[in-house]
Amino acid sequence: MGRQRTSEIEGDRDRARSATTVGVIDVGSNTARLVVFETSEAGTVRPVFETKDSPRLGFATGEDGSLSEAAIARGVGTVRRFSGIVRGLGTERTLAVATSAVREAPNGAEFVREVERATGVTLRVISGADEARYAYLGVAGTGELRNDIVCDQGGGSLQLAEVRNGTLRNSISLPLGSLRLSQRFFEHDPPKRRERDELRESVRRTLASAVEAFGGRPGRLVAVGGTVRALARASIDLKEFPIRRVHGYLLYDHDIEALEELLGEMPAAKRKAVPGIGADRADVVLAGITVLEELERAAGVDHVVVSGAGIREGIALEAIGARLPAGAEELVDRSIAAAAQSFAFRVDHGREVRTTALALFDLLAPRFGWEASERLALRAAAGMHDAGIAVDLWNHAQHSSYLLRNYPVWGLDQREGLLASMAAYLHEGDDPPSEWKRGYLPVIRGADLDTATRLGAILEVAEIVSAARPRFALAGGGRSLAVAFSSPAGSMLPSRWAEKVRKPMQRVFDLEVKVPDA
Repeated sequence: MGRQRTSEIEGDRDRARSATTVGVIDVGSNTARLVVFETSEAGTVRPVFETKDSPRLGFATGEDGSLSEAAIARGVGTVRRFSGIVRGLGTERTLAVATSAVREAPNGAEFVREVERATGVTLRVISGADEARYAYLGVAGTGELRNDIVCDQGGGSLQLAEVRNGTLRNSISLPLGSLRLSQRFFEHDPPKRRERDELRESVRRTLASAVEAFGGRPGRLVAVGGTVRALARASIDLKEFPIRRVHGYLLYDHDIEALEELLGEMPAAKRKAVPGIGADRADVVLAGITVLEELERAAGVDHVVVSGAGIREGIALEAIGARLPAGAEELVDRSIAAAAQSFAFRVDHGREVRTTALALFDLLAPRFGWEASERLALRAAAGMHDAGIAVDLWNHAQHSSYLLRNYPVWGLDQREGLLASMAAYLHEGDDPPSEWKRGYLPVIRGADLDTATRLGAILEVAEIVSAARPRFALAGGGRSLAVAFSSPAGSMLPSRWAEKVRKPMQRVFDLEVKVPDA
């Protein structure tokens, strides 16, 4: 990369869209990260490499917020390492930003010049409004937003983005970063009760007016940033939660209180040994917990939805011209198209099976009380039911199931992703493994194993008959399923297809199947 300028986010969008990789360097007040994303023609980004350092630009600043010489040297060293990595990886385009510590420092421009002189990387210093917008874009690229608040707590500041009908309406940046607050309020390790109470009262006053200005209680509080991810990882480990990814994890107020009680009595040296916390957050996590608790209180919610995506994903998505916001179905379809690009399975076959499966689902849904959530899970399962062929043809259902659990299929919450994975596993008529009930119980609902079995049977039938464009109807007072075809069925269907359709419909749905000339 040498002295090539690398931080211009505006530019040739067509060129960026055709790039296979986009790197994002994010220099924060506490932590700096480099993420390299694989891009897709569908308009998605997927992290394929990540590394981080803790240059702590916001640590030991001057009274006027100036960056110390030591912090500048640490920051330059970090960016130098990152720039060498993106050169080595052959990353086609790299974007670099700096946030609150640099934008607030009187000598922030000096730091930017020193970074460019030493590394060739031009940092773009972004505003608090830009931080909030990129956090919103990152979250909007992974799930459908409605009337929510997206919060992003960094080391120096807290960004709140108000979302109405899926669109960013307003944002605010507050001086409530975990590093900033820790330096201001905590003199002891662990902090004294008096120090924590003073911090809480200050945070409460600041947040009350900010959230009130957004005009009403949000549907959800979606949290991004290193602190909330660290807390989610710690909670997942302590609870032995079956899904190990933090994205989509629901971090409840009682989980946060338990972590505060556990960590609050420890010195930082012991906190860093707690799974998920780590050395770079051990001395600042308690301040972050307080902000999160008071944010929940101000918003009137009892949990936050943890997002694994944030401003780095937002920057990359903007760079490739992704269309956002988008509905959940569109996000699922984009993810499947991206997966097909990576794993070379047939997306056209998946679409064909999806059309048939959803038609049968819509016919049967009222009987079981299924709603949009179950339909979305089936949509994802249909699109990727054969993805596992990229690994092994003969056991492809199990591999498809694994990919649905572990590849980022955006638009799904954790329950929907698990339903989709189970349906794909069962789409060739296998029985549910006995360990599912015990292993997945914290995520799935009481009837979800039966639901997954039924969705798998729908997928099984859809794959058999989809080529002939079937039409379904309930007959005989709802006791039988009539199947007719819009295309000549003879050469398009497998041998003994009628028997293959009858078996799952009888076994799973107790429906007699009536088919013409079969």
